[in-house]
This record gives sequence, structure tokens and C-alpha cells, in this order.
Amino acid sequence: MNQKEYINPFSQVSEIYAQKLDDASMSGDIVLLEQLVCEIEKTLPDVDAASQARLYYSIGTVYSDVAQAKSLSHEKSIKKQLYAFRKSVGIIEDEEYSKEEYGPYVNPFKCLLYTNYGNMLCSCGRNIEAIAQYKKAINIYPLFGMAIGNLGRVYQDYGVMDYDDGHQDYFHYFAYSLLKKAVECKDPNTHKAAKDCFLRAMAVYTPQYVEGFLQKDLEIPQFSYENIEEKMYREWAVENNLFLNTLNDLPVVELCFATDVLQLPDMIVSIDAKPIFHGMFNQIKQEYVYARYQYYLSLQFREEVHYADKDTHLINFADFPQYGIRIEQLKSAFKTLYGLFDKIAYFLNSYFELGIHERDVSFNHIWLTGFGAGKNHYEYKNVLNHKENFALASLYWISRDFYDKFEDSPNPRLKRISDVRNALEHKYVKVTNGWFPARVNGEIDDLALYVTEDELSALTLELMHIVREAIICVSLCVHVEEQKNRDQLQNKLIMPMPLMEYDDEWKL
Repeated sequence: MNQKEYINPFSQVSEIYAQKLDDASMSGDIVLLEQLVCEIEKTLPDVDAASQARLYYSIGTVYSDVAQAKSLSHEKSIKKQLYAFRKSVGIIEDEEYSKEEYGPYVNPFKCLLYTNYGNMLCSCGRNIEAIAQYKKAINIYPLFGMAIGNLGRVYQDYGVMDYDDGHQDYFHYFAYSLLKKAVECKDPNTHKAAKDCFLRAMAVYTPQYVEGFLQKDLEIPQFSYENIEEKMYREWAVENNLFLNTLNDLPVVELCFATDVLQLPDMIVSIDAKPIFHGMFNQIKQEYVYARYQYYLSLQFREEVHYADKDTHLINFADFPQYGIRIEQLKSAFKTLYGLFDKIAYFLNSYFELGIHERDVSFNHIWLTGFGAGKNHYEYKNVLNHKENFALASLYWISRDFYDKFEDSPNPRLKRISDVRNALEHKYVKVTNGWFPARVNGEIDDLALYVTEDELSALTLELMHIVREAIICVSLCVHVEEQKNRDQLQNKLIMPMPLMEYDDEWKL
């Protein structure tokens, strides 16, 4: 039997530069680091795609040191690092590099890339997206200590952030388990300094808590559904981490987490206040749940044409677009999800009393200090400070992904999402099945934006994850602010005002 041959897709040039950057970083030679980064950026266009991925990764790992030496702002440094890591991820996740012959070289690189990208996301408040990156690394190599330990640290932070008492123990249980596993692992990539950090994280737990709960078998309630359609839907959503439930970010798939239990925390209001925030949060949640279900339905292929599609006169074209209720469900889910960003902006404008005129409210504008030009300019009453509220930081960086220009794009995937959204709202989108050669926009139809069903489905799922993160962070950021309010009123009497839950039986 012939021995399997493996191929290293990374060029010697990228390997040499990676080693030089590591050496300069270890020695603290900032001048050399800056020089090497400049050289690499000039070299990038001349190397193959895999080597570009390796070089972008190298830039991402050292750029914070370079930025500090150049006295660049922390925000500029974050943007550069996010850009570099995302460029690397976008290249190396190409189907070409999933081939078996590249595995021994590409998979270890992916583990490092996902872990460091996750660390970068954590540093700017995007813990939920960081969890997804750590999980990707662990799925490749289940014993990769750096991803295991950092995932444990994120769960520990989540356990502190989540104000639901019933959820905190779950997060700390998995945090302790993962931290312990990382400390005890034999993975050579998990260096001593990291293990020491993980040990310090474990030390915050009291011996009583460790012995009485964290080291015992975790008992998770078991749910079952008699309706097979509901069971399949809930299994799909919980497996894809799509429930508005922080427990759906844990590393286990359980149907008891397949519920949208997220709500606003207790809020301090005047006795005559109207429940406007709970009303709007209800609507945000309901639209998300509707979009999630519409997307799920779009994945269900029918054996026969839907009765609503029969006898609808349409013209057939040479570019082979797809029509039907199922395709419109996919488009509808996409549009509903994207529209939730501005609803979140309206919520934050009112809650933080920013004073933005209603016609000017958007997910981009809420981070400014004023709006308009010339005589139409006005300053906001209050300003959102994402540096003082970790959950606001996540929302801030989500908005920057969509609206800022980091380099050639803030995030190539999100740029495509924005383009599709604009076409859906203002022109129209032609969805194709991908069986025929790709159409160039304007080739046949100047008004249409062409997208395959597979791409639109993938973009919608990605958008759903981002919107879910944003909704969870709205709840968490309100909790942070309400804690501040309670601290200011600690010597005053606060009367409880219970709100009645909307019964499922009324949703007919």
C-alpha cells in the first residue's frame, strides 16, 4: 500500500516571516516588528493564497505591539487585528484547503488562528462570537489546550455577566471543567504561562463550591416533545445555537436549552412609567423568532408545489432564477433579521435618552455625538460609552463591522450581507440554484443582484447569529446600567412592580 502523501500549502517565504515575527516579538524588538510587518504587507500580493493566510495571521498576532510603538489608538489596533485575522480565516476556510492532503499542516494552523481570533474578539467584548471560534478549534483538535482554557475563561465571564441565577451555575460548571482540562492537558502548544493563567482563574472558586457542585456530575433536566415537527425544529435551532437563551452557548446540546427565555432584567422606573422597553423587547424577540422559523421553513424542500404558488403567471428567463414561497421565506427571514438592528437602535436611543431625532435613529448613528451638517446639525443629549459597559462594547463592534472601512472591507462577509440587504429593499435579488455558470450583475439584468440559494442561506444564518448576539447584549447592557441605578439608590425604598407573563395559549 502506498503511503499517504501530505502537502504543505504554506510557502517557505511565509514560514520564514512567521519565524522572524515570533523571534522579534519574543525579544521585544518593536522596531524590527514594525519593519517586518511593512515588508510582509508589500509581499502579500506576490505569494499564494495559503501563504497569504499565514502572513495575515502573523500580522494579527503582533500588531498590538506595533500599534503601541506607533502610538496608534487602541481602536485602530483592534480594527487592524480583526481585519488580519478575518482575511486569514476567509482564505484558509476555502474548500480547497479542507482536502485531506493538507490536513497535517492546515489543521494545526486553523487551531491557532481560531484561538487567537477568539482572543481578539474577547478583547473587544464579543464573547459570544469568541465562543464560536474556540469551539471550531476544539472540533478540529479536542485536546487543544489553549482553546479549551480560553473557552473556560469566557464561560467564567459569562457566568458573571448573566444575571439569571439559574444560569450562572451552568456556566461556572463548564468553566471550571474546561480550565481544569486545559491545566492538565499534555498539548505542547499550551505553554506554562497560559496554564498559570488558567490556574488563577480556577482559584476564584471556593473549595466549598468546587467540592459541593463544580466537581459533581451535572444534572440537566431532560425535555421531550410529542410533536415530531416541533422536536425537529427545536433540535435544529439548539444545535445551531439560535435560541435567545444564554445557555444555548454552552458546549452541550440539550432540548431544555431550546427555549427563548431571554428577557430584560428588573428595571428601576417611576411609579407612573409605561412598560415601553418591555414592549419593544417583546417585539424584537418575536420578530427574531419569526425570522428563525421562516429560515427553517426555507430549508424544507417540498415534494409538490405549494398551493399558494399554483396558477401564478411568471415569465421564464435565460438566467434561470428561482421563484416560489420557499425562496421568499428565505428572503423574508433575511430582511426581518437585518431590520432588527435599527429596532435595537431605537431601543437604545430611548433607554439611554440619547436625544436622537426619530428620523435619524440607526444602528450606525447611535454611536455618534451629533448628527447633521450646517444649520441642521444638532448634538445628542447623551452619548453611548461602550468602554464603560462590556455588553455595549459588543454592540459597538458589531456596528463597526457593518459601517467602518477597516482596510479594503470591514468584514468581507458583512459587506456582502449589506449589499444583499440593499438590493432586497431597494432593487431586487435574483436567487439561482447554482447549477449554471454564475451571472455577473448587469450581464442580463441591470436591476437585479444575483446570489445563489446556498450563499443567501449561508448569509442569512450568519446574520441570524449576529442578531442573536446583539439581542442578548441588549439585555446584558441594560442589566449593567440597572445595577448602576441600584447602587445610586441603595438608601431609598424601591417597590416591586411585577409584570404578567404572556401565556403561550394566547398566541393563536
